[in-house]
Amino acid sequence: MTFTHSCPSCSAPLDDDGVCTACGALSRGFFGDLDLGTPQIAAAVTRGLDFYRLLDVDRHATIHTIARRYRRLRVLFPDDPSSLAPEPARKLALLEMAGRVLTDPALRTQYDTLRATGASDVQAGVLRCTACGAPLRTDAPRCAYCGTPRPVEPLPPAAPPESGPLAAEPADYYALLGLAPAHLMGSENRPVTHVSNRFRGSHQMAEAAAMLRASQPPTPEEVDAASYARQRELLLTPGLAPEERDACVTDLEIARLVLRDDRLRDRYDSFWRALRHGRFERGHFEGLRALIDEVRESDTASTVPPVAEGAALLQQGLGLLAAGLPREALQSLQHARAALPQSAEVHAAFVRATLASADPLDLGAHALRQALAAIEAAEHLGAPLPDGPALAALCRGLLARDAADRRSAEAACLTATQLDPSLGAAWRALAALTLGRGAVEEAASHCHRALAIDPRDERALLMLAGACLRAQRPAEARVAAERVAALRGPEASADDVLSEIGG
Repeated sequence: MTFTHSCPSCSAPLDDDGVCTACGALSRGFFGDLDLGTPQIAAAVTRGLDFYRLLDVDRHATIHTIARRYRRLRVLFPDDPSSLAPEPARKLALLEMAGRVLTDPALRTQYDTLRATGASDVQAGVLRCTACGAPLRTDAPRCAYCGTPRPVEPLPPAAPPESGPLAAEPADYYALLGLAPAHLMGSENRPVTHVSNRFRGSHQMAEAAAMLRASQPPTPEEVDAASYARQRELLLTPGLAPEERDACVTDLEIARLVLRDDRLRDRYDSFWRALRHGRFERGHFEGLRALIDEVRESDTASTVPPVAEGAALLQQGLGLLAAGLPREALQSLQHARAALPQSAEVHAAFVRATLASADPLDLGAHALRQALAAIEAAEHLGAPLPDGPALAALCRGLLARDAADRRSAEAACLTATQLDPSLGAAWRALAALTLGRGAVEEAASHCHRALAIDPRDERALLMLAGACLRAQRPAEARVAAERVAALRGPEASADDVLSEIGG
């Protein structure tokens, strides 16, 4: 990771707040995964949202002024908003949307134009899946029904650029791993090192113990668990280019190595305090860069584990698989594969963990390729998986689907069902692909085959309902919707399900 003291958009110097002194821009990366275009802006205008009032800035304020105001308001919320109650979470979402739009010249112009015209000529429209036609939620990277990746939506030209390092924010390693640096957040950053005599009762002692725990930094075990959890998420995230995935994993590994080592964490904590108090200057950048370089040089995480350790990792992965925890098993089995490349058992276990860690239709290309490579490795070693050919065909079909080669995808998934008729994911994939080309009767037949294998297959039921609606058979669609509602619980209704499918 590198840091820059110049604007990623126009290369002008940054001020002390990390805002460009020329164009006032903030890096798009500052707003995380917030992805906005005409439909979202038009919907906000239709709802009457006034972004200028939300940020408390004048309508004619410069981008520089707006950016500084946004930063002042954003620091009032935690880096990781997942713990927020619903109301402040909604406030933060509105704040981020307003900041994203008003600090981007193209989006701001679009917003001002729509406000002036009342958005009468803009339709917010429903974006639908290119395979099965189901409506896509605005934040969903894949179709919730068939798993097809979200189609690429053209965005208006924007400045600053989408890629590159953040203009002013060095990496917050605690936030990167989803950890709260409670030991740095006391009223005066003074840790509690003992239990005061004033805590005498059991309740008071428990309160004191909680204060003592909160004053301590995360343990190495907590850091490792958080890092590995994030790496598992990356492994299963669709749509990431290999180089982007590798860069993210590298950042997570640096964060892990820094925060689990007392000496390195103490050095990093000094940078963290400076950053939070707005005193992050050139010397801090250079010191943090030196710390990162030191970690990179001493990083031995990429070395191949010894064979003995590989055997232990395999046993750990198998134990987690037996306990029904395939996601947790992935990390151990990944390292075991590196240590024991000639073990067919390792490759077989890795395939099982990968394809069970999520619905195969949701797995990204990276995970699918890894599973396919493990299937082929086991076959090359002379110990092929019993269901290996069918699983390999399914992986190839889903990879072809992601590459928009529907004909090859359908042929491969059909092969998978012929090799293993009990492979429900292959029938679901076939249903989605045939529904995408308008063959509703064929899609309904595939859904029934999947439901014969698992009557509680919600995705198959949803696609069946969609196929029946297209075929003008509302009674059958309602039956399928009622089964979905029964799976979802007493608060769900068939009407809600049908409305969801119909957009």
